[in-house]
Amino acid sequence: MSKTLSFDQFSDYLKNIAPHVEEETTKAIELCCQKVRSDIQESMAKTERNMDKSYYTHNKTTPHHPSLPGNPPAPDTGNLRNSIRYEIHAEPRSPYGVVGTTQKDPPYGQYLEYGTSKVAPRPWLRPAMEKNNEWIRQSIAKAVVRGLKGGSEK
Repeated sequence: MSKTLSFDQFSDYLKNIAPHVEEETTKAIELCCQKVRSDIQESMAKTERNMDKSYYTHNKTTPHHPSLPGNPPAPDTGNLRNSIRYEIHAEPRSPYGVVGTTQKDPPYGQYLEYGTSKVAPRPWLRPAMEKNNEWIRQSIAKAVVRGLKGGSEK
């Protein structure tokens, strides 16, 4: 049997439950960011290289075999792969997460993601987001339900 609430009772319920929803949602967002970051790093480690092409880059001693266009970038030093980070912004009523690279100058990750006039795109961020899109939606929905139930119950 369901209970009928007055407007004031319902308003109080929402005020009391909101922190639980925010907490559970923030936890889920962090898990989602961790998964996307992990998938990005894994895709770079496993990307197929173009063994027909090679050239010397920064260290002048180790040849670079680029990834095939359309595939994630092939790491040489691992700097890009190791610079993938996430941040959680636990804003009241609207927590969110950001996944990206800490490399700013030059914006190497952006050049690879979208390509340039001389380099074909080697997307690494968008494919990870697309791969996890449905999983992210389900994780957030489950977190909201946990929050509405009052917290960390499974």
